[in-house]
Amino acid sequence: MPEPKVLSLVGGMRVRVDFRIPKGSVISGRVLDQEGQPVPGLVVEAFLKTTVDRRLRTYVQGGDKTNDRGEYRIPFLPEGVYAVAASPDQLGTRKRAPGSSPAPGRGYPPITFHPGVRDLRTAGLLELRDGDERAGVDIVLRREPTRCLSFRIGEGFTGERAGAAVRERLGFESPMISDARVARGESYEVCGLAPGGYQLTVISTSEGTKAEIPGGVELARNLQILGYQMVAALVDRQNVDLGIVEPLTHTDAKGTVTIRNSRPGDSIPEGVRVRIVATELRALYADMRPATVQKDGSFVLRQVFAGDYGVRVVLPEGYFLISALQQGREVSDGGFHPGNGSLQITLGSDPCGLTGRVLAEDGAAIPDATVLLVPEDSGIHHSVQSDQAGAYTFGATIPPGSYKLVAERDLLMWQRTDAATAARLAMHGRELDLRPGEYRTIDVKLPRQAR
Repeated sequence: MPEPKVLSLVGGMRVRVDFRIPKGSVISGRVLDQEGQPVPGLVVEAFLKTTVDRRLRTYVQGGDKTNDRGEYRIPFLPEGVYAVAASPDQLGTRKRAPGSSPAPGRGYPPITFHPGVRDLRTAGLLELRDGDERAGVDIVLRREPTRCLSFRIGEGFTGERAGAAVRERLGFESPMISDARVARGESYEVCGLAPGGYQLTVISTSEGTKAEIPGGVELARNLQILGYQMVAALVDRQNVDLGIVEPLTHTDAKGTVTIRNSRPGDSIPEGVRVRIVATELRALYADMRPATVQKDGSFVLRQVFAGDYGVRVVLPEGYFLISALQQGREVSDGGFHPGNGSLQITLGSDPCGLTGRVLAEDGAAIPDATVLLVPEDSGIHHSVQSDQAGAYTFGATIPPGSYKLVAERDLLMWQRTDAATAARLAMHGRELDLRPGEYRTIDVKLPRQAR
């Protein structure tokens, strides 16, 4: 899919826009066992790897199933950095008979990355540009002893339906190993797990009430989460029984927002919202409904499940985040636990702004270049695109401080948010100190590309 381009339009303007349809890239190879024999019938997927909101994210961009020679081919991949992994079919979740203890078996791990590792951090990564064809990306699997993971659904999981899923703990939202409907009071087991760390997730829901819009069209029921639990398990030399699994408690999380150096009686501006981002709970809770901050600075996050969260603040122009504290500890990147005390969020009202143009050495405008403002400390970098006239703008939401300013052509969408890419480019950036309330105009020069 072509990436979006930035255009600045005014009334009466006519702009010619050409579209380039990318060819896509291809990854191919074989899946083999330790003896070099082909392994047919396995799913091989290409995971696009990036960092979003300071957290590792992977997105499946394509897949294939190995044939009788263990071969796979994944076409039409967009540009990016990929990890390729092979997985057997999902394991079944079955009811557990009283007193049963299945004998150990042997099988392949739930996921193996190229060239033959189970950790994404040591996987062989492939950086693809449009039209690349990477052959010989082979994956070697190791057959290992397998065990069973058993559990009982607690009575606290009320609702019309409940589901249980098992995933390997890999530091990102890994593929499901098993997924099944479950019932309160029943015992279940998942067998065939190779040694490693796993997580069991149980969710119970109620569909709520239906709504109708004019014309007699009935909308789908609103999903309501009634119970949630995630339990970590280490599977090694024996079967693992997690016992009775009950849902997490949930509570309202309260807090206050203040503005540094504000005068008595000043109110919080409209549009300030607070949301929390789960550090380990599954993606369903990664973006909970934000809380609107009242004029007196108070806010309430309703019915938050117990867990570890980071804090994000949505701000109108003219303000920036200074800190988000719980019990005096910074919790922007994690460490906020509902029930352990209120949040104290401090904002600044003297942000900086930056505008300018991205130009070639001869003064020609460079459209759709990525402009990065990278802080000298470990904070989040800022990114904007230049428009068709080469103009870029960082609105008045930039905290004062020391930065590196740099521009680059042809960055992919994932690279614009990727912290490692920003740090690498910033090594050649222009040093910039922005004072409180300062708004500057700075042009950025780039060498003209060779034709």
